Amino acid sequence: MEIERLTTLAFSMYTNKGAYALLLGAGISRSAHIPSGWEVVNILIEKLAATKKITNEDDWHKWYKNKYGHFASYSSLLESLAKTSTERVQLMKGFFEPTEEEKELGWKVPTKAHRAIAKLAKKGYIRVVFTTNFDRLLERALEMEGITPQVISQESDLEKSTPIIHSKTITVIKINGDYIGCNFRNTTEELSDYPESMKNYVRQTLDDYGLITCGWSAEWDKGLINIINSLSSPRYNSFFTTLGEASDSMRTLAKSRHGEVMQIDGADELFSELFEQVSALEKINVSNSISNDMMMSRVKKYLSSDSYKIEFSDLIEKMGTEAYDKIMAKANFNFLLTPELFSSYLEIHHKAVKPLLDAAILSVRWGKSYHIEVFGDILIKLCTKPFIAGESRREGTQYLHSLGATFLLNAIGIACVKYERFTELNKILKLSVPAENFTGSNDRESLLSLLVKQYWNPDTLKYLTGTTKYYPWSFILIEQLRSHFNGYFTVDSEYENTFYIWEHLESLIYGYNRNPSQLFYVPGGQFLYSRMNYELYSDSKEPYCVFFNSADKLKEEWEPIKQGLFGRSYDQYKNIFDLAEEYYKKTMRH
Repeated sequence: MEIERLTTLAFSMYTNKGAYALLLGAGISRSAHIPSGWEVVNILIEKLAATKKITNEDDWHKWYKNKYGHFASYSSLLESLAKTSTERVQLMKGFFEPTEEEKELGWKVPTKAHRAIAKLAKKGYIRVVFTTNFDRLLERALEMEGITPQVISQESDLEKSTPIIHSKTITVIKINGDYIGCNFRNTTEELSDYPESMKNYVRQTLDDYGLITCGWSAEWDKGLINIINSLSSPRYNSFFTTLGEASDSMRTLAKSRHGEVMQIDGADELFSELFEQVSALEKINVSNSISNDMMMSRVKKYLSSDSYKIEFSDLIEKMGTEAYDKIMAKANFNFLLTPELFSSYLEIHHKAVKPLLDAAILSVRWGKSYHIEVFGDILIKLCTKPFIAGESRREGTQYLHSLGATFLLNAIGIACVKYERFTELNKILKLSVPAENFTGSNDRESLLSLLVKQYWNPDTLKYLTGTTKYYPWSFILIEQLRSHFNGYFTVDSEYENTFYIWEHLESLIYGYNRNPSQLFYVPGGQFLYSRMNYELYSDSKEPYCVFFNSADKLKEEWEPIKQGLFGRSYDQYKNIFDLAEEYYKKTMRH
């Protein structure tokens, strides 16, 4: 879906409340398993043929034309199959109303798109809907929101209707009819023009409103197309949505209307996203960071109730896919790594995962286990780098691909330490990444080993970052993540304390999960120096010191151990801690 245009549409709808009319076609009801008008006619022809003992034809429409000399219409078919109005309604009902079995399957009931439209109508953002559909899914969705719409399905309704400007409810104009009335427009001839009263009504309404189309091809309703083309100076913008490439007729219509063609993933996605963005705009002040603020507003909403579990997963997975696509767009590593390029890739990856970092921190603070676990799949995805035939790389640059995943893992780690979410942290750190990761390995690798390993030595990093720090990687992470934790810590030193707790804990967990057949190794970091200052100048009262000192006092009741780290064993923790201390002493940079 074209996010930028959707955001433009959300802004337009928000700032021009009630100024946009919808034009909905068969596509909006497709996921509800409602057949299109063409399909309904096809089935009716088949039923008619069956009464004449004809059951096997490749093209029922062609058979009907050959048999009766004209193309099938609803009216001619219904007259042949059912003699009374009641019988005709019952015949049509099966196409549009669910059976008990279909209800259980969730068929022929309002879709996410219908429900989102109803919610927008309830808030006053949509006051007019044109639809070429015969079903009543939109009316049902509106009723679910406590709205009784004004429905116009035939010319005689126009005389009795309240003018839209004076109506206190949404007006639904079923321009081709309604199945209950058994009075439809379906054939090419019927759709080529409309009665004068209906044409004037539609023309006046479209002249007053912006237009958003969905599920409508701009191919068959020639009379409606002509009306839209006749309006040369619309007061508001128009958005013509399409699943794939737009047809020539849609592009021509958009040009005539001075509108835009917008590719979407589907009706459900379009209107659900539109509702969420408009709702978010209601809650926040518009700023330069509006998109991120809107996204975080939605994350908070979805964290508030288990009923949003699917919406939460969909949103986070979408954010993960967008981050991955942005990173993959720059995943060319056949160059000499320079300070300028290193800085550029830091910015690319940080910008790509920025929404994920903020969402992850919120999820660790307020979410349940399943909210946090979703990020594990995204970490794995960010670590993958499929080999492309013919590509080459310069050794050392491929590790740039790990930056986004490393930022996300460290944001999760810091938040898990602060909010004592060690059970969830343990699950994430036990994940593995399949073959074709960023290192070029064709073997499955531990997520922990991939993202904790320091691929550039400190001297190389000093050159690339222009710093003199002993452990430049620590300071890269601290600075990249600092702004994301604004407001979570009372003072900046608390953030740094927590970072060093996480950095040390991560090192110990790496050692605990090491391959016993290999030489013992644990990564170092700035925590080695900071803890000396904490012990020397604060008499071990800083949070870092309190955290690790409490392990020896609480043992199995120490939260990291109690929640599953180090095999829930203080002895195993202590063994790794002591081995790590020996290693730090031997390798600590001076």
